[in-house]
Amino acid sequence: MIKPKVEVLSKEEIEEIHIRSLSILSRVGVEVFHDGALKLLKEIGAEVDFNKKIAKIPEHLVSEALKKTPHIVRLYYRDGKRYIELKPGGNTYFATGSTGIYYMDWRTNDVRMLTTKDIVEVAKVIDALSNIHIFGTLYPSDVPELFSDKWFDYIAIKKCTKPFENEAREVEELRDRVKLYAIVVGEENVSKKPITYFAACPSPPLKWSAVTVYANLMEAAKYGLPVEIIPMPQTGATAPATIAGAVLQGNAEFLSGLVIAQFTRPGTPIFLNPSPVAFDQRYGAACTGSIEVYLMSAAFAQLARFYGVPSGAWITVSDSKVIDVQTGIETALGTLIAVLSGINIAIGAGMFRSETTISLIKLVIDDDIAGVALRFGKGVLVNVETLADWLIEEVGPGGLFLKYKHTREWWIKEHYIPKLLDKKTIEMWKRSGAKDLNAVAKEQVEKILKEHIVEPLPPDIERELDKTILEIAKKYKIEKLPPLPQI
Repeated sequence: MIKPKVEVLSKEEIEEIHIRSLSILSRVGVEVFHDGALKLLKEIGAEVDFNKKIAKIPEHLVSEALKKTPHIVRLYYRDGKRYIELKPGGNTYFATGSTGIYYMDWRTNDVRMLTTKDIVEVAKVIDALSNIHIFGTLYPSDVPELFSDKWFDYIAIKKCTKPFENEAREVEELRDRVKLYAIVVGEENVSKKPITYFAACPSPPLKWSAVTVYANLMEAAKYGLPVEIIPMPQTGATAPATIAGAVLQGNAEFLSGLVIAQFTRPGTPIFLNPSPVAFDQRYGAACTGSIEVYLMSAAFAQLARFYGVPSGAWITVSDSKVIDVQTGIETALGTLIAVLSGINIAIGAGMFRSETTISLIKLVIDDDIAGVALRFGKGVLVNVETLADWLIEEVGPGGLFLKYKHTREWWIKEHYIPKLLDKKTIEMWKRSGAKDLNAVAKEQVEKILKEHIVEPLPPDIERELDKTILEIAKKYKIEKLPPLPQI
């Protein structure tokens, strides 16, 4: 069976981008604002100018780093038994976005800063949805900013069983957070069965900030935690206006991070997870839901397969300011292209307003969109049973297939049955209240929050987790933390 796929680059074009990436790294180099990273690069054979903070990386270091990089990355549920497996050409999984600071209240549609209670609601809904697999970082406004990442980890662990994404703002912060993971999975399993992964975002063009390269790349690597390297080219602003040029620059940035990670700790799980942006010259707006973003994301996915590493992309986000038709168009296009491009983690479920805002209404709709796209990605199964020529012959001209066992069995197997998308007759739709999709989604959110039960942590682990987060809070001079509502 041939699975449908999208490819935007030829083999020759991929190789050309690779060769030119190596040329940029060796001739132009990358700017690195951390002396420890520069020292590492110098020691392994890069040409380093400590005054200008420029490191020129030769081709052989990239080749060595690629040999050290695992082809498969597993992300575990907190029980340490279930996991999702990321591998080049493998399955597509869906994640919420990771830069959310605003929340659209599903009851009123008002948009406001995220609070602890909101994140607990998001966690519970993510836990319940079958096609949303990863919890992206959200930032609560009711704790101090420098503590918000740790507080998110605590909520994600307690209120959702699924893997979650992360980013550190300082090295000590990452070490504190590792203590939380060790409580849940055991110190020996922090790297063997990671429940989270860290985001390392080079600053385009060709630059690594001190915090990103040291905390999120090098320190995460030392702990053996998976790292997503996130090139963020903005076409025409921080990268060339051309799709190919933006991808080339982002690829060079990815390879530079790969070298730093693998020479920090060989075997560090790495995946290429770009967040390209189409910079709209008319409005000075960074757009995430544009067709150019989908093209760049598909190109990066091909490069990831070329290097034998898993891939991701911020590709299911909408630039719309409300939950409307534009939201659906941009999310559905990005979701389908993610599946057809072989992207392992499609990021942005529930997110709109260019990934600043999360909506539970959009999240449950996106779960259905993901289900539709995943079904399309399975393709058409052709065999004796599915061709059913014997059945066509038996039914004959003018017959009906409803009464046959084959119909009952294969309708379930072949068709995706949506949770929210309306497929009723007009009469049935009217009798059921003539509701639009937003109204149906709101009911689904309410149902999940009322009925879904998140599997609880063992009591001893929960007590230790509570104790540790309080100890960490005291380091930040925080005497009182917001209560976690029992939703």
